Amino acid sequence: MAKATLGDVFDVTKYSASTGGSPSDNSKAFLNAWKAACDSDGNATFLVPKGTFQLGQVKFVGPCSSGTPRVQFSGELHAPANLESISDEAWIDFEDLNGLVVAGGGVIHGQGADAWSKDSDNKPVSLRFMKITTGTISDLTLKDSKFFHISIHQSQSITIDRLKISAPGDSKNTDGIHISASNNITLTSLNIGTGDDCVSIGQGSVNITVSDVMCGPGHGLSIGSLGKDKDEENVAHVTVKNCSVTGTTNGLRIKTWGGSPPSEAFNIRFEDIFLSNVSNPIIIDQAYCPGDDCSKEPSQVKISDVTFKNIHGTSNTPVAVELQCSEAVPCKNINLDQINLQPLTSIVSNISSVCSNVLVPPLPSTIIPKPHPAYSTRSHFPLPTSAPKPKPKPA
Repeated sequence: MAKATLGDVFDVTKYSASTGGSPSDNSKAFLNAWKAACDSDGNATFLVPKGTFQLGQVKFVGPCSSGTPRVQFSGELHAPANLESISDEAWIDFEDLNGLVVAGGGVIHGQGADAWSKDSDNKPVSLRFMKITTGTISDLTLKDSKFFHISIHQSQSITIDRLKISAPGDSKNTDGIHISASNNITLTSLNIGTGDDCVSIGQGSVNITVSDVMCGPGHGLSIGSLGKDKDEENVAHVTVKNCSVTGTTNGLRIKTWGGSPPSEAFNIRFEDIFLSNVSNPIIIDQAYCPGDDCSKEPSQVKISDVTFKNIHGTSNTPVAVELQCSEAVPCKNINLDQINLQPLTSIVSNISSVCSNVLVPPLPSTIIPKPHPAYSTRSHFPLPTSAPKPKPKPA
C-alpha cells in the first residue's frame, strides 16, 4: 500500500499520460494513477490537470483501501470518435465506491457525432456511476456523448450540481442525466440541452429531487420510459421544481410502454415550472412507442398521485395538456392546479386539453387551457367521493 499524507495528489501525467493527441489512448496511465490513489492509505486526490487528453475506455473500481480518492477533472477528456473503440456500456465508469467526489471544472467530450446516425444497441454512456454510496458530482461540462451523458444506476445518496451538458438537438438518445434503480438522488443547478430527455427518471428510482434545471433543446423532463423490461421496480416520491424548459419536443412527461409488465409510478410532483415554445407541455403517454414495432396491448404501469402545480408558459402544439392513460389500469389522483399555458400565437391560435382513462378529483378552475370537449365524453371517469385513495405497493 502506498502511504498518502494529507493532500497527496496522484497526477495522471506522473504516470505517463500526456496531452496533445499523443498517445492516442491514455487509459493505461489513468488506471495506474487510479490504482495508486485507491491503494493509498487515504486523503488522496486523483488529478487530471489542464490540457486535452485522448482517453479510451476506463473503469475506476473500488472499494479503496482507506477511503475513495477525490477525483479532480481539470483538463479536457476526449473519447475515441470511433463507436467500435468502446466495447462496454460506459466510456468512463465509476463503480463500487463510497464517498465519491468528482469535480474540477473540466470537460468530458464524448465525440459522439459518428455514433448518432448508426443503428446500434451498443452505444456507451459517457459517464456512469454504478453502485455508488454517497457522492457529489459538480462543476463539469459534458459534450456530445454517443449515448446518455450521465447514468446513475444502483446508487444512493448522490448530489449532482452545477453541470453543463450539451449536444445538438437532433442527436439521438443523448439524454442529459438518466437515473435508474437508485434512491435519494438530487439534481440541482444544471444547464442541459441535448437531442433527448434533459433528465430521465427510470425504473426503481425512489426519492428523487430535480430543481433549478434549465432544459432545452431536447425532449424535456421525463419520468420513464417505464415498462419496457420484465421485473422493473416502482418509481416513487419524485419532485421536479423550479425549472425552465425551452424549445423542447415535450415539457413534463410520464411515459410507459404498451404491453408492459405490472409496476407502479406514484407520488410524483411537478411544481413551479416555466415552459416556453414547448410541444406537448404536459403529457402522460401510456402508449409510448418511439419506433414501429410496439405492443398494441395496454400498459400495466399504474400511475397515481401525480401533481402538476403552477405550470405556466407557451405551447406550440394545439393540445397543451394530454393525459393518455392506460385503459387496463387508469391513472388515479392526477391533480392539476394553477396551470396557465397559452398558445404560441406565431404557430397555433388555440390550444386545448385532452384526457383519457383518468380517475380524477374535480378539476380546479385555475386550468388554462380548459379541457377539450372530448374530456367529458371519452374515457374519463370522475373519482367517486366515497372511493378510498389508492394505496400503491411499497417501492
